[in-house]
Amino acid sequence: MTAVRDRVAAADTLARQQARVDRLVARAVAGGGWSARLSAGERARLVALGHFPAYASELAWTPCEVAGHLRDSALVFTERIYRLRTEPQPLLADFVPDEPARVAGYRAVPPVQLAEQLRAAQAALYDSVAGLDPADLSRAGVHEIDGPLTLADLLDFLPAHQRDHADQLAALLDR
Repeated sequence: MTAVRDRVAAADTLARQQARVDRLVARAVAGGGWSARLSAGERARLVALGHFPAYASELAWTPCEVAGHLRDSALVFTERIYRLRTEPQPLLADFVPDEPARVAGYRAVPPVQLAEQLRAAQAALYDSVAGLDPADLSRAGVHEIDGPLTLADLLDFLPAHQRDHADQLAALLDR
């Protein structure tokens, strides 16, 4: 029973954070905040939160770059969920979020189009999480850098990852 509640709670929390991201990205697109940058003080505040201590370079991103990252992350994690559900012990490739060519590519996509791509990728990610069976949560693979990884590990990570970037977007837009 706990696994079902955890899966449902993870899906609900993910949906809430995704909706928050969607509202903030829409605000950035509509309000011209697409290229805003964090102040040094906001960077210092956010670097201590969530996953940012390990990925502080992400705090240099604009709302455009955060939206692109979340689009790509949603695609990567949707694929990982699928592979963990369907393959025995899959080897999962690393995802380098701050690769310069990747980040530059985000800036090449028109804002409305990137926001639409993000929305579609986020919906697919949510559907993947919501569709998990409790028995799937122990399914495991191996991340090429981080080692063993289960679906339960992804469910722990995903809502917090969305929250961290929603907090980043809010800080970028509330200047």
